[in-house]
Amino acid sequence: MTTGQGAGMTAYDVYLATPVLRDVEAFLPDLARGMQQHTPAAVLLRLADAPDAELIKHIQTVQSVVHAQDIALMLEDRPALAARTGCDGVHLSTGFAEASVKDVRKQIGDDLQLGVAVGGSRDAAMRAGEAGADYISFSTAIPVVPAEGEAPESLTDLVRWWCLVMELPAVVEVEDPAQVAPFVQVGADFILPGPAFWENPSLWAFSG
Repeated sequence: MTTGQGAGMTAYDVYLATPVLRDVEAFLPDLARGMQQHTPAAVLLRLADAPDAELIKHIQTVQSVVHAQDIALMLEDRPALAARTGCDGVHLSTGFAEASVKDVRKQIGDDLQLGVAVGGSRDAAMRAGEAGADYISFSTAIPVVPAEGEAPESLTDLVRWWCLVMELPAVVEVEDPAQVAPFVQVGADFILPGPAFWENPSLWAFSG
């Protein structure tokens, strides 16, 4: 794992997420380049729908590459397969019903990490934390939803508040390199670059 430390910035880690993959083998060279350019603390594997046998093969293929570098592998939205294949955790996307967070926590136990994507919702973030999440993932691609009775706020303000008040780590998914520094400055624990990262990883400057 790597930790960045820049002037006026807090320490943070890079968290890489694959595109939604159908052809895992074809993506392996891109994955290797991305991890070489910016060694991540974890890799989030996103897979297109397929029979379980095929999904397991895909997971094991990526797992062998990621774990060989002592990097954690998270699996999106498939808790049963994550536990079955020895992944390090599960990441629930914003498409997952909030009510399922507590059920997934029970399903995977305490040994696996559980991350929950909440877009820009303070209320959803708090509920996910109460339901057993190990980290909360915010996204610049989704509009911020003001808490009931609260004035509208920017995602930067929301992440600043979360990092000051809450103990759970904050992941922020950003769409372009220019968005990295503002979220690091307000205390984000992990920066997750969006899909554009894979087009040219060298354009993304992470300190450290």
